[in-house]
Amino acid sequence: MDIRLGQGDFAVGMNGLPGSVSGREELLQRALIRLTVPRGSFSYDPGLGSRLHTLVMSGADLSARARELVEEALAALPGVSVEQVACTPLGGGRARLAAELSTFFGPGTISLELTGQEG
Repeated sequence: MDIRLGQGDFAVGMNGLPGSVSGREELLQRALIRLTVPRGSFSYDPGLGSRLHTLVMSGADLSARARELVEEALAALPGVSVEQVACTPLGGGRARLAAELSTFFGPGTISLELTGQEG
């Protein structure tokens, strides 16, 4: 069981205390952390994170390259596998990533906005 995160901090309930997550929501939260943290930036575990920040935000193979990076980031996360990844350029070096995942507890989707390099 993990502490629920939201808006870059602990998510608190009506009582002002941090809530918890478990099951599918916990696995999706762990996957989101792995996708948003740049690989190598966490000194205690340099393999944690992704290289999505290096993604060039143009080209016909954008979704295919994004899928490779998502699979790389989530490879060490037990109970989660990547089903599909779509990456849509938004312009200005930004893109919208949607990753459909399969977990021990059922399917889930992670959506996030990426900032990277324009091609």
